[in-house]
Amino acid sequence: MRIATVLNFFSGCLFLVSLAFVSSSAFVLAAEKEQLFTLCTARPAFRTTVLRGYTRARWQRALVCEESGRCLEVVGELGDKIAAGGLFARIDTTFIDLELKANRAARARFENQITYWQHEVERYRSLSGQKAVSEKKVLDLEQYFDQARLALVELVIKAEILEERRRRCRIIAPENWHILNRKAEPGEWLTAGQVVAYVADYNTLLVPFSLTMAQFEWLRHENEKGKLYLQAATNLDHFSESVEIPARLLHISPAFEVESRKILVELEISRGLAESRGGIALGLAIELPEPGAVVAVPANALIERYGAFWLIRESGEEVEVIKLGRTVTGDMKIASDQIKVGDSFRCR
Repeated sequence: MRIATVLNFFSGCLFLVSLAFVSSSAFVLAAEKEQLFTLCTARPAFRTTVLRGYTRARWQRALVCEESGRCLEVVGELGDKIAAGGLFARIDTTFIDLELKANRAARARFENQITYWQHEVERYRSLSGQKAVSEKKVLDLEQYFDQARLALVELVIKAEILEERRRRCRIIAPENWHILNRKAEPGEWLTAGQVVAYVADYNTLLVPFSLTMAQFEWLRHENEKGKLYLQAATNLDHFSESVEIPARLLHISPAFEVESRKILVELEISRGLAESRGGIALGLAIELPEPGAVVAVPANALIERYGAFWLIRESGEEVEVIKLGRTVTGDMKIASDQIKVGDSFRCR
């Protein structure tokens, strides 16, 4: 009897110890379970749209012949740069040079007449004061003197016109511009008004884009911050995010395309490209908020059960969501009418 009592006592003690151990373990597990998650916040989700544009020359100009004549020289071929001084072509100036020689001879003749008539006028004025000649004779001499001076002025103006025509026999283009099309050859007869070449400025490039109103507002905001960049194409379909080319908003069309509901803008590029030419494909990555009830959460906040996705609030409430994909930073885009930006959820 005493042995049974002792055994019962020890059994009770073991049960109490086991119960205490199980309770302690359950408390530890619950505490550990409470520490298995952190809180994360839903953030705005953005959608990146890459628009493609192609470079073109900042300026383009037609070189027009202003004087008729035989072409003596054409400097540069297709694609060449205009050298210092800007000379592109020269026209024969033989007849203009001959007219200038004749003009110089005529001026020398009138200068000689002016000297003579001036001397005669002064002499006859002195005689008129002595009543030796009539006043009419003096007036006639003064008239001859004035006409000779006016004729000399007219010849000087004609000489300036000839010199200007001679200068325009040199067809000049802006320095460092490229020749796009050469339409004249040495020995060819050129007429006034004939286009002899097309040149363009590729030192600064333009890239046109057609934007919606939301895209235009984003572009203008990035331009004001000085953070407007274009991406170079790695192939025909992809653009490199690591190669950023600085750009600047240059032109904004005041017109509005009714059919496409877009605004035409032109971006300016002056550096960042290996070569400056037209037709280089560049990408404009525009980041706008996703429409509708779409937010971004860390990927470890999503729980998948039986093909459905859930988020757990801090209180333990589960909210079913629709998974839309990943952002460029690795977060998940989800959609739900029950979730808004700023809500907190458990993350594992």
